[in-house]
Amino acid sequence: MGPVGTVRGILTFEGNQEDVAQARRFVERTLRHHPDRETAVLLTSEFVTNGILHGSGPVTLVVLETEDGVRIEVTDVGSGGAPRVRASGADAENGRGLFLVDCLASRWDHVRTDGGLTAWFELDSTPTG
Repeated sequence: MGPVGTVRGILTFEGNQEDVAQARRFVERTLRHHPDRETAVLLTSEFVTNGILHGSGPVTLVVLETEDGVRIEVTDVGSGGAPRVRASGADAENGRGLFLVDCLASRWDHVRTDGGLTAWFELDSTPTG
């Protein structure tokens, strides 16, 4: 994966459930003046949660500013399967994360490397003014 933007922040953490809140705060601070901050925080929470639940070891979060907006990358060491949107019942307590990503992100995907699985999403900014 080549450079796709300017790095605005990198955070690596253990990969514990408590780290999801830390990831949200990190993205909120890093994008404090960005128009898509709230959406980026929500979708980051979904990707980090998936990385912790389905991966192993440390999780790395990268926030990039792109020509069109913002890109968030979440890498975990040992995810088994590829991220995929799945159907969830009305009473399901989980399983809606990638549905949200699919609905709200301009683009999203994943790439598997020797370092693990990187899931990423991009949010194109709406021009202001």
